[in-house]
Amino acid sequence: MKKYLFLLLIGAASLTACGDDDDPVVPELNKLTKVSCYKDGASSPLFTADINYTSDGKISNINLGVDKLLFIYSDGKFSVTGIHSGEVIEEYTLSGNVITSKKISQENPYASNEIYVSDEYSYRLCSIGLVVTSWNARWPKEFGTGYEERSYPEYEKYTWENGNVVLYAQSLDSREMRYEYSVAEAPKNFPLRVIGSFSPVGFESVTPLNLLYGIQNRNLPIRAYTYTIPNQSEVKAEYKYTYTTVGDYITGMTIDENDGGTASSYKYTFEYNFAVKVRRHALFG
Repeated sequence: MKKYLFLLLIGAASLTACGDDDDPVVPELNKLTKVSCYKDGASSPLFTADINYTSDGKISNINLGVDKLLFIYSDGKFSVTGIHSGEVIEEYTLSGNVITSKKISQENPYASNEIYVSDEYSYRLCSIGLVVTSWNARWPKEFGTGYEERSYPEYEKYTWENGNVVLYAQSLDSREMRYEYSVAEAPKNFPLRVIGSFSPVGFESVTPLNLLYGIQNRNLPIRAYTYTIPNQSEVKAEYKYTYTTVGDYITGMTIDENDGGTASSYKYTFEYNFAVKVRRHALFG
């Protein structure tokens, strides 16, 4: 009887193994823990960001050297506080794991110890990704009381094609920015994003916060350029991207900038040392 029971267990284990082969578990890539950027071959970095995480994989803090940003989480929201200043500078609202709005707070220079919301951004997302950003600007009246406001319902627009943002436009600017892509797919842990900027070379373009803006670009960009509407053929600024990879990880990126004839080169290095815990499925049950 024991012999038959043993054979039965072996058979069940074999069936389970076949099921795993049919539906393999792809391990999640480690999270980004450090970004450094060097401009024009300088020995000292333009910026370095050390990124730390909580045990469940949320961003705990980002050390930028001049300041350390602390992330504080509550139900459906998180705030980013500058430890050196002690002020809440940004507050994000989430729907699941996707950012839907952001508020930026500042100190009123005309009122002692008064903090006000200077900027509110709302993000309209659809099945393809982020498509529209609305902006509400607020500022204190000079040497007076109260505030003034102005709203821009479609401040930024993002146009998608084949899983990638190919056009960025801003309602208050006569420029547009177009992106071209390689066939190489972007790793899921690589936070490069088309941001609301006509100069996409700072930390904002590669912060891990970018992974919380919904669907990411499918492919890696190789070129971006700006022009003034409607003269699309007259390129004002151009950015060319190249990458260094090790296995599934992007460990380096170079952005060569030509802005109106002024050339600059930005070399980025990326480190990934936060291992994501992979859930293991039980053999039975």
